[in-house]
Amino acid sequence: PILFHFLETQYGSVDYRVSCDLRDELLRKPLGMSLFDQDLEEEKDFIHLIGKNEGQELIAYLQFKKIDKVTLKMQQVVVAEHAQGKGIGRKLILFSEQFAIMSGFSSIILHARETVIGFYERLDYEREGERFVEVTIPHFKASKELQ
Repeated sequence: PILFHFLETQYGSVDYRVSCDLRDELLRKPLGMSLFDQDLEEEKDFIHLIGKNEGQELIAYLQFKKIDKVTLKMQQVVVAEHAQGKGIGRKLILFSEQFAIMSGFSSIILHARETVIGFYERLDYEREGERFVEVTIPHFKASKELQ
């Protein structure tokens, strides 16, 4: 089995910068966009969670934007291509939910790409409303109340 661990990192750290490159490569370049065209300054106040393998390589990332006292919005979920299909994404989500609970939050919302909404539904996120377009591709809103 592949060994990896999850932890929080800080805006502006080396790990954060590496995560930006990973996000740009997998989430923006395929759409003909660049993550670096947007102002990442707003991410100062976000929670940044990462996954690293046994070689300390950053292989997974997600961020939480605080919506209110009890709700977080999960965004920018990404697993490095060579690490996909090994359950890392699922473990990252479960880690992030525990992190949210321990930080006093009870609800997570997200906008999932249509191609991955099933992944979130298998983790008990409930799809809400109609399909909509965000960053040029179809998405669905989903949410989960944390236990």
